[in-house]
Amino acid sequence: MSTIERHQYDVIVIGAGGAGLRAAVEAREANLRVAIICKSLFGKAHTVMAEGGAAASMGNVNEKDNWQVHFRDTMRGGKFLNHFRMAELHA
Repeated sequence: MSTIERHQYDVIVIGAGGAGLRAAVEAREANLRVAIICKSLFGKAHTVMAEGGAAASMGNVNEKDNWQVHFRDTMRGGKFLNHFRMAELHA
């Protein structure tokens, strides 16, 4: 029979992307005990896997860029599995 291990944390961070890791760092710097839960391999979360490292419409740099192009890129990057309306609002 296996034994259950119990752990105590002050903060549990769900997600190990950039925001999650930043939250964990802040909590740890405040001397809190931190656990991070990640559904993928640690270090292979969304922020690391982002295409090109930026998600933005850069119409001020390229006049052909606009929110529709950004939306299309977002949908393609997500293999069209994205939530359509959320991607549209984000763009």
